Amino acid sequence: MRDINEEEYHRLIEKLLEIGVLEITGYDSISDQFTYNITPECEELLPELWQEHFKFINELAFEMWNEGLIEMNFSKDGTPMVMLKPETVAIKNSLPDDKRFFIENLLNKHNTGDII
Repeated sequence: MRDINEEEYHRLIEKLLEIGVLEITGYDSISDQFTYNITPECEELLPELWQEHFKFINELAFEMWNEGLIEMNFSKDGTPMVMLKPETVAIKNSLPDDKRFFIENLLNKHNTGDII
């Protein structure tokens, strides 16, 4: 995949929002950028993007687990369960954007009742 310039990036984001595979979830004042989620429609419409996103999230979770930032357990059927550590939540603003967004996404899902 080739690098794209800022204008191409913004056009790509607009297109992904337009076709419904991306949604704006908020605005991050620390990085001065919008935050996004991949929608379930992405799996059908752009399966390669869905798979790359899934791979990235898995690798990020594994990295954060190795660093002791999160805890992971697995249910009997092998479903991973990610738990945030209070000390990680306390330092989240000092973490790199990808890790901070991961933590904030989990906190948002917890606060909205999407996860326990």
